[in-house]
Amino acid sequence: MAPQAENRMPSFEPRERPSNAPSASVSIRETPMNMQFPEFELFSPKVEAAWTALRRQYASRITDPEIDHLFACFVLGLTSPAYAEQEPALHFDLCRALVAVELPPDRARTALHAVPEPTQPWVASACALIESQGAKIGRILQEKTSNFEDLSTAGANAATGSPGNTEENAK
Repeated sequence: MAPQAENRMPSFEPRERPSNAPSASVSIRETPMNMQFPEFELFSPKVEAAWTALRRQYASRITDPEIDHLFACFVLGLTSPAYAEQEPALHFDLCRALVAVELPPDRARTALHAVPEPTQPWVASACALIESQGAKIGRILQEKTSNFEDLSTAGANAATGSPGNTEENAK
């Protein structure tokens, strides 16, 4: 490992929030970018957990830009199942918003637009593996969300007496 990577560790410390700033959950809900993406709150906990796990696992082994890029790969994978059929620019905007939850703007931009020179031979294959792990989690979230939507629609139909779109009504 290059000695520079060890000197960069402090950048992974949590950013300080002014005492009068709203909590993270409030700021996530109220930003215009996040209102554009209804799935933002669904993805956010997974994004935060992935960032923590990547820092814990790789901070002493690779550089900050490499970790940032691995994080961007995870976010891309996580959101791909839900946005595969969407406009690519819309998917990229969601990725940018989610990466920006953990990274300052300059690092987020770099993580999304540049592939850092690997300091370890395994980093390139780790990108693909982490992206595929994100996609696996994204598919699970999509299935759960679909099931929740089906249940909530059925519940709403039952509460209002609407027939809804059920197999029994088709008979």
